[in-house]
Amino acid sequence: MTDFRHEVVIDAPAAIVYRHLTTAAGLLCWIAAEAQADPTPGGELRWTHHNGATMLGRYVEVVPDQRIVFRYGWEGDLMGVPPESTLVEIDLTEHHGRTTVVLHHHGLPDTAVDDHRHGWQHFLSELAAVVAR
Repeated sequence: MTDFRHEVVIDAPAAIVYRHLTTAAGLLCWIAAEAQADPTPGGELRWTHHNGATMLGRYVEVVPDQRIVFRYGWEGDLMGVPPESTLVEIDLTEHHGRTTVVLHHHGLPDTAVDDHRHGWQHFLSELAAVVAR
């Protein structure tokens, strides 16, 4: 199993970035065609990409405007990553109205790391573009 880290600076306050990471309406703006989010420990997190792939997860830790941790995986065991089988940690640090987003994805099978790294880079860039508008 492999972990990786990705960091991006977004030209928006942490509260705005947080809302886009923890609400269905926010997720629909940058990562999903359909989404459900209950940002409480144990609450469901689910999104379906435009290509039909569905991520199924559950929130583990939520600190408004600062930190989000959730279990992550794919419906149908896509890429060898079954629902809730990996862990994603996202930390938000705001400085002068800009937010540094640090994402750690833990426990991915070695064969799935490159696809997930590329995916997170792509979608976090989309998030940055959406919230900067």
